[in-house]
Amino acid sequence: MRAASRALRRLARRSSTGSPPCHHQSPQDYSIPHLDYTTNLSSPRAINLSPWRHQRAFTSARSGAASLLFSFSSLAGREGKAEGEVLDMEAGTVRCAANYAPLTPLSFIERAAAVYGDRAAVVCGERRYTWREARRRCVRVAAALAARFGVARGDVVAVLSPNVPAMYELHFAVPMAGAVLCTFNTRHDAAMISTLLSHSGAKVFFVESHLLDVGRAALRRLADGTSAASLPVLLTISDDGAGAGDSGCVDYEDLVRDAPSEFDIRWPVDEMDPITLNYTSGTTSRPKGVVYNHRGAYLNTIATVLAYDITAMPTYLWTVPMFHCNGWNLPWGVAMQGGTNICLRHFTAKVIFDSIARHGVTHMGGAPTVLNMIANAPAADRRALPGPVRVMTGGAAPPPRVLLAVEELGFVLYHIYGLTETYGPATVCTWMPEWDALPAEERARLKARQGFHHIAVQDVAVKNSATMENVPFDGQTVGEVMFRGNTVMSGYYKDIGATKESMASGWLHSGDLAVRHPDGYIQLKDRAKDIIISGGENISSIEVESVIFSHPAVLEAAVVARPDDYWGETPCAFVKLKDGANATEGEIISFCRERLPHYMAPKTVVFDDLPKTSTGKTQKFVLREKARAMGSLTKSANIEKADINCDKSIPIAGTRAAMEGCMLSDANYAPLTPVSFLERAAVVYGDRTAVVSGGREYSWRETRERCLAGASALARLGVGRRDVVAVIAANIPAMYELHFSVPMAGGVLCTLNTRHDAAMVSVLLRHSEAKVFLVESQFLAVAHDALRLLADAKASVPLVIAISNTGDSSSSSSHGGGLEYEALLRDAPRGFEIRWPADERDPISLNYTSGTTSRPKGVIYSHRGAYLNSLAALLCNDMTSMPVYLWTVPMFHCNGWCMAWATAAQGGTNICVRNVVPKVIFEQIVRHGVTNMGGAPTVLNMIVNAPASERKPLPRRVLISTGGAPPPPQVLAKMEELGFNVQHGYGLTETYGPATRCVWRPEWDALPLAERARIKALQGVQHQMLQDVDIKDPVTMASVPSDGRAVGEVMLRGNTVMSGYYKDEAATEEAMRGGWLRTGDLGVRHPDGYIQLKDRAKDIIISGGENISSIEVESVLFGHHAVLDAAVVARPDDHWGETACAFVTLKDGARATAHEIIAFCRARLPRYMAPRTVVFGDLPKTSTGKTQKFLLREKARAMGSLPMQRKSKFTIITSWKIGRWEVHSCFRMVHYISIQEHVTPITKTCGIFLFRIILSNEYSFSDADRIQYIDVLFKQPYKCHSSSKEQSH
Repeated sequence: MRAASRALRRLARRSSTGSPPCHHQSPQDYSIPHLDYTTNLSSPRAINLSPWRHQRAFTSARSGAASLLFSFSSLAGREGKAEGEVLDMEAGTVRCAANYAPLTPLSFIERAAAVYGDRAAVVCGERRYTWREARRRCVRVAAALAARFGVARGDVVAVLSPNVPAMYELHFAVPMAGAVLCTFNTRHDAAMISTLLSHSGAKVFFVESHLLDVGRAALRRLADGTSAASLPVLLTISDDGAGAGDSGCVDYEDLVRDAPSEFDIRWPVDEMDPITLNYTSGTTSRPKGVVYNHRGAYLNTIATVLAYDITAMPTYLWTVPMFHCNGWNLPWGVAMQGGTNICLRHFTAKVIFDSIARHGVTHMGGAPTVLNMIANAPAADRRALPGPVRVMTGGAAPPPRVLLAVEELGFVLYHIYGLTETYGPATVCTWMPEWDALPAEERARLKARQGFHHIAVQDVAVKNSATMENVPFDGQTVGEVMFRGNTVMSGYYKDIGATKESMASGWLHSGDLAVRHPDGYIQLKDRAKDIIISGGENISSIEVESVIFSHPAVLEAAVVARPDDYWGETPCAFVKLKDGANATEGEIISFCRERLPHYMAPKTVVFDDLPKTSTGKTQKFVLREKARAMGSLTKSANIEKADINCDKSIPIAGTRAAMEGCMLSDANYAPLTPVSFLERAAVVYGDRTAVVSGGREYSWRETRERCLAGASALARLGVGRRDVVAVIAANIPAMYELHFSVPMAGGVLCTLNTRHDAAMVSVLLRHSEAKVFLVESQFLAVAHDALRLLADAKASVPLVIAISNTGDSSSSSSHGGGLEYEALLRDAPRGFEIRWPADERDPISLNYTSGTTSRPKGVIYSHRGAYLNSLAALLCNDMTSMPVYLWTVPMFHCNGWCMAWATAAQGGTNICVRNVVPKVIFEQIVRHGVTNMGGAPTVLNMIVNAPASERKPLPRRVLISTGGAPPPPQVLAKMEELGFNVQHGYGLTETYGPATRCVWRPEWDALPLAERARIKALQGVQHQMLQDVDIKDPVTMASVPSDGRAVGEVMLRGNTVMSGYYKDEAATEEAMRGGWLRTGDLGVRHPDGYIQLKDRAKDIIISGGENISSIEVESVLFGHHAVLDAAVVARPDDHWGETACAFVTLKDGARATAHEIIAFCRARLPRYMAPRTVVFGDLPKTSTGKTQKFLLREKARAMGSLPMQRKSKFTIITSWKIGRWEVHSCFRMVHYISIQEHVTPITKTCGIFLFRIILSNEYSFSDADRIQYIDVLFKQPYKCHSSSKEQSH
C-alpha cells in the first residue's frame, strides 16, 4: 500500500511536459500487441485513388489545415519516435498510436492468448495446444523464418498441407514475419504446383510429409527452368508433429524448437498490405493469384463470424480445407472468439460424428459433398449430436433431400456464396423465423438461394453487364452478380489488366448469372465463365477442352457440368471425332487423367455433333440441358476413396491474388461507416420490425425511408458536411433515426443529456456551434431558456425543430407553430443521395462527457471507430441475427453504447421506452421477447428491488450489459436468480462506450453464487476491436505486475479510442500522452490478466498515508440489508488528513442509523477503511445512472474537517466487540504511551479495559497469554486502577 500511495502521489502531480519513453513491460509476452506500428505513422503510405471516388481514403499527407503532420512526441507511444497526424487542427482531432492501429487478423491471436490463454486452441488427434502455446509457436516460427531463411516483408511463403496444426499456425506465423502466405490445393499435381511456385516467387515452401513426393517433383520441374538460387527452400511438416524424420529437410517443429528467443512481430505498415495469396483452381497456362490484404481479411473474418452465429468459445471442426480462401477466414475467426480448432487430416462420416460427440463441436463447414456424406452415412456410423451443430455450406446448392436429411439429424445449415475474389463467403441466405412453419420442400427451396451480402460487403447487385443497370426483382430476369466493398480482393498478382477488367465500372464482375426475387434474395442460375464446381473445386471447362483437343482423334470438344450425387457436379465432355478416327469413352478419360489432376478429368464422354450458332459458336446451354437430362451420376459410379478427405471445399467461385497488379477502387474499398448497417438492414430485413415505441412500429424499410427523408430535410435546411446537429430527447424513434439521418446528411450528431439544465445546454450548444437543434416537446422549456441565454450572450442561435411526444405532426401548434420533425419528414424532397463519408476518419458524432469529474468535454467519434465499436458490441453481447433490444440505456450516452448502430447491423428490433421503471422493464421483456438490454448499476438495483407485484417470469434469459461503477456482488447474484445474464464491462465516453468485458468462462458456472458474483464484478479484458488495455505507472509508463495488488492507471489504445476533444488540442495531447489513452481510473491486474478497478484517481481516499478504495467500501455498504445505493468520498480530517464519508440511500421502508452503518463496515473492513461519517439521502446522478461524485465531494468539504478526538478512540473500542488482533494493538499502544512515563486518563482507562479483556473467557486466551499480558500491565510505571479483588485474580 505504501508503494501504491507513492504511485498515486506521482499520478496526482503529473507533469504537463512529455513523458519518458514508453516501454510496455508485461510479465506475459502475449499482452503486448502492436508494439511497432506506431513507428510507421511517420511515413504513412499514400495510395493514389484519383480515378476513383474516395480520394482521401488512405492518404496521410493531404494539403491544408485539415491534414497536417505534427511532432507531438508525447503522442508517439513507443520510444517517442512516431509522429501523429492532425486530422483537423481547429477541431483538435488527431491520429496517433493511442487511437489508430492497422486492421489485421493478427490482433485476434494476440487477444486470444491474453483472454483465453489456458483454453484449448488446436486439437489434432492426441496433440493439443492452448492459445498461449499456439501464439508462442506462431511467434517462434515467424522468428525462424526471418532469422534462418531471410524472409522479409512482402516475401511469399508457400504451403502444401492438409488441415494439421502447422497449417493453422502458418496463417498467423507467416504474416507475423511480414510475409504473404500462399496455400496450395492438396489435389494439385506436380505440374500445377511448379507453375504456382514459379508465378508466386515463393521464398520458402512448406510441404506436409504425405505430400512430399509431389512437392519434390514440383521443385524438380521448377529447377529445369530456373537457377538453383531462385528455388524456394523446402521445409517439411511432420505427420505427428514430432519433428523431421528421414526427409533430410528442416522440419516445422525444428523451427518451433530452435527459433531465436527474441522477435518483434512485424505488424503491417498499412492495413492494405497483402496478407495471403490464393490461386484459382486449375489453370496452368495462366494462373491467377488473388491477393488478400490485412484490412479485408480482418473485416471478412468478423462478417463471417456474425453471419455464422459464432459466439464466444466455439468448437470448430475443420472439414473445410484451410487452403481454400484461407478456410473461409475461419482460422482467424476461431481465434477472434477464443474457440477450439479440431483439425482433421482425412475424414469420413464416422470421423465427423465421432469428433462432434467427443469434442462437443458447435460449428463446421463443407461443400455439398460433405453434406452428402453426412446424409448418407450408415446408421452404424452415426452418433447422436450433443447439441445443434451449425454447418456453413456453399457452391452448388444442396439438393432438397440432402438439406432435409441433415436438418433431421440436428444440423443447422447456413447457405453461403462467394468467390475467391471476395475472401470466400460474401452472401448468406438469411433465414427468417416465420419460414420454420413452411412445408419441408418449401424450406429447402428457400434455403437453396444465395441470399444477401453479409455485413462487410458494401453491396451486391444483379446487373445487366452491358448497361450496368440493375435487373428487376422479378425472379426471372437474369443478370450478372456483382460485388463491391472492403472484402473484394486487392487484385490479381502480376496481372493489372485482368484486375482492371474484373473491376470495371467500380464493381467486381463475378461471371455468375442470377436472378433477384421480389424479396431481394439472389439465386444463381448459371455461370458465364463455364466453371464446373466439383467437390468444392473450380474446374475450368476451357482447360479440360484444350487437353481433349490435343487427342489425335478429336475434332471438336465442349465440356459442361453434369449433376453428380456425390461431387455435386463433374465434367461431362461432348466430343466430335475426326472422320475415320476411333476413340472410346475410357480412352478419352484416361488421356485426360494423364495430363490433368484426376478431379478435373471428365467422368462422362458423349460422342456427337456439337450444336452451333450461325456464327459457329458452340451452344453450351443446349449441352447443359442434355447433361442434366442424362441424370445424376451415382456415388458408386465415380467415388474415389483417396479423395474423401478434408480437401473438399465449397465452390466459392473464381480465385485471383495480387501484390503487383493490385489497385484500389470503388469495387474494393469503401470508408467504414455504420450508415452501411441501415442500408443493408433495409434490404435484408426490410419487412421486419425495426423500432417499437408504444403503439408505433416501423419496419426496417420504413426506418430507412424516414432516415433518408430526415437527411434530405436537414440538407434543405442548410446542414452540410461536418455541421453539428444537436438533439435533446428521450429514447424515442426520432432519437434513434437521427443516429442515421444526421450522418447521411454529412453532419455530426450531438446528443445532449436530458438532465442538463438550461445553463449547461446553452454552454454545450455554444461550444458545439450546433446549426440545428432538435428538441423533444417535454424539453422545450429548457431549450427555450438555453436559447435565451445564447441570445443574451450574442452567440449564434441554432434553428430549432420540435419533436412531438406522439410522433404526430398535428401537435406542432403546441410548439408555437415552428418547425416540427414529422412535418419535415413528410415534406422532405425525395431522391436524396446519401453523403457517404469521404474519409472513414471523418467525425460522425460529438459526445459530451457526463460530468462525473468536471465540466463536460466534447469527445469526437469517427465513422471508422463507430463502425468497429458497433461490431464489438455485437460480439461482446452474443447478439446473433435479429435480436430484440430493450432501450434502458439512454441513446444520448455514447450513442447508446453504439447499440443504435449495432442493432441495425443484425436486423434487430429496438424497443424504445421513455420511462425506465421495473414494471415497464418486465412488461416489455415479456411482451416483445427481449433478448438483450443494458443499463447502469442503478437499473440493476431497480430490477432486484422491484416489488413482487411488478415482476414477471422471464420467457428466456435476458443478457444485460452493465458498466460504470462495478455492480455489487449482492446485486449481481440477485439478477442471476431473476433470470438475467449480466455482462459486466467498462469504458469511457472517450472509448465509444464499452471497451472491456468480463469474459465469462464456462468452468466458473460451478462456483458458489457469491464467488461467481465477485468474478463478474471484474472489468475483465479488452474487446475484439480494441488493441490493448494495460495497467501502468503513469510516470514511468511501465506495466504494473499482474498480481492483483499493484495499483496503476488504466490505459487503453486502439481504433475505438476517440479522435480527440473538440477544440481542445492541449487536452487531447495530455489524454493521449505516451501513445495511450489515460483514463484517470486506478486498477490492478490479476494473474489471469483480468483488470479490476480500484477507483478513479480523484476518488482514492488517502487516510493517514493509507489508500482507501471507495469502491471497496461501497461494495461493503451495498451488503447491508437496508442500503439501496451508496457512494463514498473523502472528507477532510484534522488528524488523518481525510477519512471516508458515506452518502447512503436507504430502501423504501428500511431504517438504519449512522452508528449501525459504521459498525457494519468495521465488522467487515480494516477499521481505517470504515467511514467515519454517514449522510442519508438521494445521490445526485447523471441520466446514465452515474453518481456525480464531484457534487458529493463538494458536500463533504462543506461539512468541514473532522476534529481530532483522542478520547473517542478508546470510548469506541470499549463499546464494541473487537478481535484478538485489536487487543494486541491496544497493548502496543498502552506500552508506547506508558514508556513515556506520561499517565493520562486514557491510559488508565485502557489499563482497566485490557485487564478485564484478559480475564474474559470470550477471547479464549491461554493461561500463558494471560500471565504475559498481566505481567506487561503491572510492569508499567503507573498503577492499574482496578479493585483489589481483580488484582488478586
